[in-house]
Amino acid sequence: MARNEVLGYQFAERIKSELIIGSKMLAVIESLDGSELEGAKKMLAAFFDALAIDAGMALKATGNPEFAMVEEKLNQIQRNIDAADYQEAQATIGQSVSHATTVCARTMTALMEKGLI
Repeated sequence: MARNEVLGYQFAERIKSELIIGSKMLAVIESLDGSELEGAKKMLAAFFDALAIDAGMALKATGNPEFAMVEEKLNQIQRNIDAADYQEAQATIGQSVSHATTVCARTMTALMEKGLI
């Protein structure tokens, strides 16, 4: 059904954009210390938690298992940040972007095959 592909594409594009924003935010955290670092970690936790909720909504709306993988990676990112393993968090963001990109590619192909794009 084209509706599912459109929804999947929209969710995946939004999640990709948010992951890129999160990556930029995470890059800043490495230069912080003390109370700035603690505040930044709290903000990042809230940001990635909200993004995990978005991925969960995408999974529920589309049934696409790639969104479950994104959600799991987001939970892993939060654990990495809590452990101050920022390099691993960045790598995991990259993996999440890859899962979202997979959804974009598959849904775009399906829409093109149906002559809708």
